[in-house]
Amino acid sequence: MPSFRVQTPIYSPIEYVWTLFDKDLLTKLSPPFPPISINRFDGCRKGDLVQLEIKLGFFSLYWDSEITEDFQSDDKIYFIDEGRRIPLGIKFWKHQHILEKLSIDQTRVIDQISYSTSSKFLDILLYPLLWGMIAYRKPFYKSILTLR
Repeated sequence: MPSFRVQTPIYSPIEYVWTLFDKDLLTKLSPPFPPISINRFDGCRKGDLVQLEIKLGFFSLYWDSEITEDFQSDDKIYFIDEGRRIPLGIKFWKHQHILEKLSIDQTRVIDQISYSTSSKFLDILLYPLLWGMIAYRKPFYKSILTLR
């Protein structure tokens, strides 16, 4: 099963970074193409649902995820979303959103992705697209989550 990890250091306390993980952040992290609408965003706690609509000209693709786990301590906060209705031939999707306290005023944001399709060829074909979709977030994380 393909997986990858993208890490971004943020110069803000972990508590501050966590307060910004909301619908507004998801909107700002979405690439400009294809356009994405957030049809539902319950939050980042176990049982919450997120429903996205990816608009491709005259038709739309739908991506629904459920938050299946969340955790919070002084040094680490995370939640996991798992795909429930996923486009592009993806059969399994697990995205771990991890915040690690590095110091009193620095946090590491980690996106850990695991996915699979019904074909090794499609797994390989989608890897750069999915990695790019997550790596695209790094400068936005830095600019949006940095305490000024």
